[in-house]
Order: sequence, then structure tokens, then C-alpha cells
Amino acid sequence: MPAEETQELESKAPEHGGKPEPAEEPIPRPTDEELPAVIEALLFATTQPLNLKRLQKLTGDTPMELVEAAIGDLRSRYEKPGRGLMLFEVAGGYQLATRKDVADWVLALHKHRRKNPISPAMLETLAIVAYKQPLVRAEIEGIRGVDCGGVMRALQDSGLVDVLGQKEVPGRPSLYGTSELFLKTFGLKNLEDLPSLSDLQRILTAEMKGPEQEENGSEAEDVEDEFEESEPAAEPADSD
Repeated sequence: MPAEETQELESKAPEHGGKPEPAEEPIPRPTDEELPAVIEALLFATTQPLNLKRLQKLTGDTPMELVEAAIGDLRSRYEKPGRGLMLFEVAGGYQLATRKDVADWVLALHKHRRKNPISPAMLETLAIVAYKQPLVRAEIEGIRGVDCGGVMRALQDSGLVDVLGQKEVPGRPSLYGTSELFLKTFGLKNLEDLPSLSDLQRILTAEMKGPEQEENGSEAEDVEDEFEESEPAAEPADSD
């Protein structure tokens, strides 16, 4: 055999002594009776929403209609009175979470992990990004009328806003949009679930109640006016 071919064969040989890596064992498929418990355990063991396709794969390629039926079964169980947990659809998937009526006790458990509340300026900017995305920083500042560099950095650091790409104009400025964490934080399945501007006004006002309200109270009241003075916001598309 020519030296060139021998060298090529040697280069294709697996590493680690030439032993091929073992193939992954297939995931066993649970019985129809086991399926709800298996999906419940999967949702409990993750901190991220799991969509139907992911749940299907994690349960050994269980038929989709059985996965959907198991989700429905779990949802009905958690909707019964006296439960501390709930199953909800968020960010394109499903997740287990504590109910609002037990929030005080959960917060007491994790008191040291509390984060600083979102400032009024951050909430206002976040609303603009949510309804008009994707957009560049100059467009945000044109609506708010102030420099938004620090606020945008804070929103990115918090994980609520991401860079989605670059706008095809000179300088190629970054295009901003909301993240999956934004959907999770506000309990939205997708962007089509964004509330109307009037509802958003109430949400912002409620979120801003606190020590900063006296100093920045007018910002919440001006959010809807600023939207109306700018170009029409891109309302979430109606699902067909």
C-alpha cells in the first residue's frame, strides 16, 4: 500500500488508542401510565421550560399526542385547590413554578437571593423594546428623548434584552430585542401574548410602586404618550 494511503488511514483512526466511542444508549419509552410522572419529574429537574418536542425526545420518542395528553393530565392535577405548585406554558415550553399565593414563604426561604427591582427607566425602555423590536439604540432614544446607554447595558446584564443582529445601514448598529428570560419573567408564552398598551400602563405603574416612585413617578404615566407620539408600535401579530 502506498505510503500516502497508509498515512491517510492512520489519520482517520479514532483517538484514545483507536477504540471507537460507545454509542449512546436509547432512552427507554415509559408506559402510558408512567408518562405523566416521568414528564413531571423532567419538569421538576430543570430550570428551563421544556417544549413538546424536547419532552417527546426525552421520553423515548413517545407519540406527540400522548405527550400532549400527559401535559393536560398534569395541568388538571395542579389546578386543584391546595397545591403549592402550578404547571404553566411560558417561553414556548412548559415549566413548574410556585403559586403566587405562597410567594411570601418562598421569598423568605430565598431572602438572600432577592435582586434589586427593575427601575422605572428600565421598565419604560423594556416596554419600547418589547413592542417595537427589533430596533437600534438611536430609535429607542428617539422615543424616550434621553440617552439610553446605561439603561440598555443594565437590561442586557439582567438578561431581559439581547442583541438580535445588526441593521444593514452604515455603521451596522446592533438590533435589540427581548430574550427568553423576558418571556419567563412576565409569564408570556410568546410575544403574541404581550398585553395592550393600556394594560402595560397598569403593569408598569404597579411595578414602580416603591421608594423610587416619588422621584420617577411621571415616567410611568408618560409611557403610553411617548408611544403615541412616535411611529405606530408594531403590535404583536394575531395568531392564525
